[in-house]
Amino acid sequence: MSETILVPLTQFDQSYLESLSVTNGRVFQSLDIDALRAAVFRVVDKWRLLAGYVEWSNTLSKWCIRVPLQGDVSSRFTFTTSKIATRLHPSFVVNEQDPAHISTRPPLQYFRHESVPHDLQTYNSSRSPLFSVHVTELLNCTCVGLTIPHGVFDGGGAYQISHAVTQELQGKLWDPPAISQSNILQEALDDLELAPSMYNDIHQETVTYSALRRYFVPESVINKTTFLGRALYEHARHHVETKAVYLGPKAIVKLRREAKGDLQSSEVPSVSMNNVLAAWFFKVMYANETDDNVIALWSYTSIRQTLSKKYPALMDYSHNAIVVQPITPFTKEELRKKSLKELAVLHRKALEPAGEIAWVQAYNTYLKKALRGHLTFRRSGDEPWLYTNQVITGLDKADFGSKLYAVWFWTTPTPYEIDHVVAINKFKDGYVIQANAKATRWRAVAEAVEDLNVPDTRL
Repeated sequence: MSETILVPLTQFDQSYLESLSVTNGRVFQSLDIDALRAAVFRVVDKWRLLAGYVEWSNTLSKWCIRVPLQGDVSSRFTFTTSKIATRLHPSFVVNEQDPAHISTRPPLQYFRHESVPHDLQTYNSSRSPLFSVHVTELLNCTCVGLTIPHGVFDGGGAYQISHAVTQELQGKLWDPPAISQSNILQEALDDLELAPSMYNDIHQETVTYSALRRYFVPESVINKTTFLGRALYEHARHHVETKAVYLGPKAIVKLRREAKGDLQSSEVPSVSMNNVLAAWFFKVMYANETDDNVIALWSYTSIRQTLSKKYPALMDYSHNAIVVQPITPFTKEELRKKSLKELAVLHRKALEPAGEIAWVQAYNTYLKKALRGHLTFRRSGDEPWLYTNQVITGLDKADFGSKLYAVWFWTTPTPYEIDHVVAINKFKDGYVIQANAKATRWRAVAEAVEDLNVPDTRL
């Protein structure tokens, strides 16, 4: 057996995600740091993929992970700590006493060491570990950040890592995902590419692909510069803020009732809480805007479950397996006129095609031939948003042996994060919606939160 194997990635890992890293942060009451460090070591030692390093294969023309099958892994993860003699302000944590509450994201330095790379190119040149943990002890809490390159792992992979650490801390058994020199997602995509075309819904195909062509551009130096320059402009001109809305059980009941409307339950199309929360957030965020700009909402969704119908092993796939699904763009006036129920149904219907293997086959063909790497592009008058349901990451399920005060995440290509990004996470019995949005929109959300906090005598 060779001491190392090469694990190839796919084009799904190289659609701009190769330029990003993700930090999943949690705020705990306290923490046994030595126990956490020992648990991380055992996870990396058992799941050897995490001990690997990024390598470019000229033969395959793609990024890969060089995985050591033997040897000590002490140097193959980063574990850093710091102590700061200050208290974390209450505005940085979730207030579970209110039905709904807005909190502000804490400084990144509490959760991520400055030496951790952002992009695969730097991970490659520095041979940096794939998995980094940073712990900051404050006077009233402990912050923990788990950082991974987005060009290697998506939310599903992040959950697997977090779950493994939790299991080790609790002394429970867990099985690492299988490691192979062949990429099981690539094998499935290649198989579908060789199969006869299965997709016949011309309307949905036209909607999806015309939206892809309109809102995404090839990943070139010029487009990257324009893309990041726009993010910088939004931060400087519109005072982009990263905050989160906590919606507790009472607020969730109110929103469910509003989404259901006056129709009988049998007449209401089935919508998930993910659909309702996406609809609510965008509706209230734009409540006070009257210009003619067009809103385009793109939802990320995993294709693991879809492809596992034919390729069962993909349910445990660790790398990127996400696609973007568009809701038909609408003006701000149209957004105001639609009910919460109507918007939730639109969001559900936009995600439905990705549940069919035939659609994934068509999407993969288009991505491979037309886009390869791609970035969102903002024409004058367009406001595209990226929305991701991160409940799958299990941020709230990480039991590190202490009370959980808050969950946060960062995607970090530059000191200025990309704006127009919204993510939902589960938090205990409620949900947290985190977004990078300009200050005026957060004021609109605050007005909606006040309404949710008005006591409802029916609850």
